[in-house]
Amino acid sequence: VDIDKLNTYVEENDVEDIAVIGAGYIGIEIAENFIHNGKNVALVEAMDQILQPLDYDMAQILQKELHDNGVNMILSDALTEVHDDHIVVESGKKIDAEAVVLAIGVSPETELAEEAGLKIGKTGGIEVNHNYVTSDPDIYAVGDVIEVYSKIARSKTRLPLAGPAQRQARAAANHIYNIPNKNNGVIGSSVIRAFDYNAATTGLNEKQLKDAGISYDFVYVIPTDKVGLMPDANPLHFKLLYEVPTGKILGAQAVGKGNVDKRIDVIATSILLDATVEDLTESELAYAPLFSTPRNAVNQASLVATNLINNRFRQVPVSKVRELVEKDAFIVDVREKEEYEMGHLVNAVNIPLSELRERTDEIPKDQPVYLHCRSAQRSYNACLALQGRDFDNVINISGSFLGICCYEYFLDQT
Repeated sequence: VDIDKLNTYVEENDVEDIAVIGAGYIGIEIAENFIHNGKNVALVEAMDQILQPLDYDMAQILQKELHDNGVNMILSDALTEVHDDHIVVESGKKIDAEAVVLAIGVSPETELAEEAGLKIGKTGGIEVNHNYVTSDPDIYAVGDVIEVYSKIARSKTRLPLAGPAQRQARAAANHIYNIPNKNNGVIGSSVIRAFDYNAATTGLNEKQLKDAGISYDFVYVIPTDKVGLMPDANPLHFKLLYEVPTGKILGAQAVGKGNVDKRIDVIATSILLDATVEDLTESELAYAPLFSTPRNAVNQASLVATNLINNRFRQVPVSKVRELVEKDAFIVDVREKEEYEMGHLVNAVNIPLSELRERTDEIPKDQPVYLHCRSAQRSYNACLALQGRDFDNVINISGSFLGICCYEYFLDQT
């Protein structure tokens, strides 16, 4: 109903400039649809990134996609004023807007529950037990209005998603009919499409893990989403978060043009079963060249994570690369010369993997050496090769050049 009213207003008033406030799932979907309709769209977000369920590094990939498709993103700048033909944000900037769409999330409407004397939890949602019974044993509550138990953080939270709401309704009905429920708590899985890219996430992200006090690490791999010979093969950005030192899987995020959801569904199921990254290395997933690669992104990420847990190599994330460049760290680009010449990090030394054995004398042993390639696979192999030659100072750049470019693109453009 709301979207019909919005479309009617835009059409009847010949609106050209639209401001969407809030860069969550709804805000991004609205922004994309208005871009497709030929409108000028400003997407305003008070936080420093879009899509808070994603980590900052993964959100940058979608920010690039939105920017490249004409969405004017204003980040870290909250809405302060709305006028007839423009809005004003906290920085003082004025943005043309004949229509303003608020997509700033939902808060539980608990007035009726409070009038009924129901207990409201610390999160602002209605407090329920594992059968979704409220503080009144004759009243059930499900959906966006309740607070739920996070399986990973082991604390109460809110999760306004349709999938969990459906399961909650089924569980409440089961309890009414004396059918027992097994409630493991919520994980939090979601997916979105933005222009040509898909993004999916499950479990907790880095910020949530820090807030929960959980010791973690992560791997970031960029395989292709299907065999490279396929004409529609594309990079798949895949981030896997796990507990240290147990290797228990805590979350994952995937961004790419292909089917990111099926990779994330594997991780969501693994979290439900309390699986570890080592368990994932043995996962047998469906393969044909049209659909995936023989070593699925899930397998690849879990293998890298297992190697990290066992101290077989070291890595740094793409978020640290700018600092490394500014400090003139010794960075080796192991891509081929032609790739290097198309674009490279400032002061990076080009020693292609194919020439590494003959050129190890160019690599110092008395300082940290950071290696990268296009997607971190060749640089990982280079790290292992150098470690075999007594280099204990080599560190792989997770995500490598492709990840670095995505991470820095939006800042460089804006």
